[in-house]
Amino acid sequence: MRNRLKRFHHLTASGRIGGRAHMNIRRKLKSASGFTLAETMLAVLIMLLVATIMANGIPVAQSAYEKVVLSANAQSLLSTTITTLRDELGTAWDVVLDDDKKGISFYSADTGARTRIHIASDGKIWRQEFVSMDGLNISLDKSVGKDSELISQATATNSLTISCGDSIDYDDTTGVVTFKNLVVKSKSNTLASLDTLRISVFSGKTKTA
Repeated sequence: MRNRLKRFHHLTASGRIGGRAHMNIRRKLKSASGFTLAETMLAVLIMLLVATIMANGIPVAQSAYEKVVLSANAQSLLSTTITTLRDELGTAWDVVLDDDKKGISFYSADTGARTRIHIASDGKIWRQEFVSMDGLNISLDKSVGKDSELISQATATNSLTISCGDSIDYDDTTGVVTFKNLVVKSKSNTLASLDTLRISVFSGKTKTA
C-alpha cells in the first residue's frame, strides 16, 4: 500500500496525473485496505459454526454406522442358525419327537451319532450328542450326552442372542420339521426374525415318542 502511494505521489508531482483522475485514483488507493473488524469476526463466526456442525455430526454418523453393522451381524446370525439346522436335519433319519415337543432326536448322517436338538427354557437352541459303546441304537437319556449351544457365543458377536419358540413340530407323514419364531436380539431389541422355518428330513424310519 505504501509503495503504491509513493508511486502515486511521484506521478502527481511530475505532473503526469492531475485533476479528477488524481482524486479518483487517490480514493481507490485509500479504499484498498484489508478486511474490517466486523468482516473478520463474521468469518471467524462462520468457521466456528462449521466446526461445531462437523463435531456434532461425527457421533451421529458413528452411531448410524454401528446400527448398520449390528443389523448386518444379526441377519448373519439368523442365516447361520437356519443353515446349521438344515445341515443337521436335512440328512437325519429315525426321527423322534419329544412328548413335550421341546426337542427332536435323530441319527445324524454326518457323524452317525444319535443327536438331539432341543429348546431350553430361555428359548436358546441346544444340541446333544449321544454315543453308544456298541454303535447300536440307544435309549435316550436326556441327562447324559454332550450338550452345547447350537450356535456358540463365539459366532454370536456383539452380545447377540438367538432364540426359538417354545416348541418344535414334526409331521411324520410329510417328514417336515417346523421351528417357529426364530428371533435375534441385542438386549431387548429385536434385530432379525423368521416366523416359520420348515425343514424336510431325510427319508427313513420315523416315529413319535
